[in-house]
Amino acid sequence: MNTSSNNNRNSIVALLIAIFMLTPLCNTNAQSNDSEFGIWTTFEASKKINKKFKFVADAELRTYDFVNNIERATIGAKIDFKILKWLKTNVGYSFMFTHKPESKSIKDQVEDEDGNIFNEYNIDHDYWVIRNRVYATISGEHKIGRFELGWRGRLQYTHTASATTDETKYRYNLGEDPLFTTEDNRWDITTEPETKKAKHNLTFRTRLSLKYDIPNCKISPFASAELYTRFDEWKAYDKLRYRIGASYKINKDNSISLYYLYQDANDDDEPKGHAIGFEYSIDL
Repeated sequence: MNTSSNNNRNSIVALLIAIFMLTPLCNTNAQSNDSEFGIWTTFEASKKINKKFKFVADAELRTYDFVNNIERATIGAKIDFKILKWLKTNVGYSFMFTHKPESKSIKDQVEDEDGNIFNEYNIDHDYWVIRNRVYATISGEHKIGRFELGWRGRLQYTHTASATTDETKYRYNLGEDPLFTTEDNRWDITTEPETKKAKHNLTFRTRLSLKYDIPNCKISPFASAELYTRFDEWKAYDKLRYRIGASYKINKDNSISLYYLYQDANDDDEPKGHAIGFEYSIDL
């Protein structure tokens, strides 16, 4: 009777801690009316080389606008090294094929060579771009009863290749809303190729996570919060990412995870939004 009571108490504590970790999600979500929703699927296969080293390969597909558009397709590999029982590190590489959706920008009070003042509305058409990423990670775990507290620090360098897309520009009268301007009121409409320059960024990611081991159950709930900070373009933060979900141990070598994710981004490359994620892992 006491054991059951303790288990129920621990479950309640786990839920309260998860809610506390995800409290910022509620505040940011309320302010993000333009956020996207997508599905993230990940497949991971690992193979032990020896007691210390493990090779891991992974593939990921992300969508936005639910499943109507592909956001990113990724393949990668890493080498894990166990320093201690509770501490490990890894180095890895990811190749990403990323879809950049159509974007719009408004330039107010543009003046031409004749001194005429007008507004200009620019549309960058969607395009695909290649990104290469290398990273190094260190992570640790500490068990407190049935709880497992985790920390992960990752330094990553990402290079985004140059790409070409079409840009459409049109001019319209001052004071008009570009979204409702009729074709008759637009002039000098031009569409020309535009080259997006190659760019790179250096980012440090810090993640705190919490897992709970339910007695006599293969399902383990978890929650995490992750902070992204760029070194090449200093901001208060680049991204904040929150997850809550559960993993299920199918057998000794296979497991799956299902989670909900919210991302609050201060980054043009990845907008804020929601996602449902599914992960499948296998040990070969």
